Amino acid sequence: MTDKLPGVIAEQVNGMFEFRMGVHRIGVDLSDGAHFDDVLVSAGSVTRVIGYETVPFDAGDVTSVSNEAELPLPPGA
Repeated sequence: MTDKLPGVIAEQVNGMFEFRMGVHRIGVDLSDGAHFDDVLVSAGSVTRVIGYETVPFDAGDVTSVSNEAELPLPPGA
């Protein structure tokens, strides 16, 4: 399993508004159709998914992303 986003996806994320200094908060769609919100990315790597102990997917499977930097955080995050 890898924490690195595919190059094209990482470039898209880098162009998005930052959630915190150097950290992007995004939603991701995976090649198997799964979707995850509240994914934290730094330097092209998935570092955390809010609400999960470990990252529940392979970052190499990300096919599209959406910016969630300005959405309210989920309760308990």
